Amino acid sequence: YNLTLNLMSAFLYCMNYYIVEPSSTMYVNRLGAHDALSGTLIGMMPLAAFLSSIPYSMWTNRSFRHPFIMSCTLLIVGNLIYSLADQVHRAEVALLGRFICGLGAPKCIVRRYLADTTPMTLRTSVNAGFGMVVAAGSAMGPATAVLLNKIDYTTPDIPQIGFITLNGLTMPGYFMACLWLTFTVVVLATFEEP
Repeated sequence: YNLTLNLMSAFLYCMNYYIVEPSSTMYVNRLGAHDALSGTLIGMMPLAAFLSSIPYSMWTNRSFRHPFIMSCTLLIVGNLIYSLADQVHRAEVALLGRFICGLGAPKCIVRRYLADTTPMTLRTSVNAGFGMVVAAGSAMGPATAVLLNKIDYTTPDIPQIGFITLNGLTMPGYFMACLWLTFTVVVLATFEEP
């Protein structure tokens, strides 16, 4: 069961990484930035994932549950910040949100979990499963973005917040934040240290 949760987090992370691809150029334009910034917006996640891999690697020497929960929390916060950049109309906020998402990258934790808990007789099939969920998540991200692009709704004026726009540009972040929140609840309730 814990292995399935780990693989599911890899799926969600890859989905999260690619979900902004179809809308990134339009989003940075809406935020007042040039098209070229869309590449940076996409690249913030792997950059931050690279930086977070060493701390996660050291942390997983002692625990898997706590780094896993931290990863999920960062992904929730990062996705919300990404979408709320539309509220403040600042591309820097969207970049920050994507960077925080990258800091939450669970792939290092997942690979370490697979290496530490999978018997040698199952290692090849589990690694094949890892590759499969990564590919499926990478495909599901843009496909989901296309579906989310059909949403166009603005909330009534919320005191202290204002209007929140839910459309193809902001929904990828809100949608992924909801998925990560649900996943975090499952992890908190069921994930146990091996």
